[in-house]
Amino acid sequence: MAGVRDPESVAEHSWRTALLASIIAKLEGADPARAAFLAVWHDSQETRTGDVNHLGKKYAPSAEPRDVTADRVEGMPGDLAAMVRGLVGEYEAKESPEAICARDADKLECML
Repeated sequence: MAGVRDPESVAEHSWRTALLASIIAKLEGADPARAAFLAVWHDSQETRTGDVNHLGKKYAPSAEPRDVTADRVEGMPGDLAAMVRGLVGEYEAKESPEAICARDADKLECML
């Protein structure tokens, strides 16, 4: 839609985002493993919603990631579901140093 030839998959994007998040976190004094873990899960909702581009969001607002995640983990063992909900919630809250590093990595990966 945006004219990007050979667009990346969510898996490719998440992998590179996780690598960048671990590097940024190390440089910022945060936990690189936690930042990478958040980055791996940050776009997991797109398995249900697809990747709505910036222009498309103007016309079709995105679903709340926490709500999509709640639906996705329904039926999982409780501790696993809680872990996934917690990761997405932490990433979306933008408060922990690791979440900030993962979000920065997400933007940087898109620019690269």
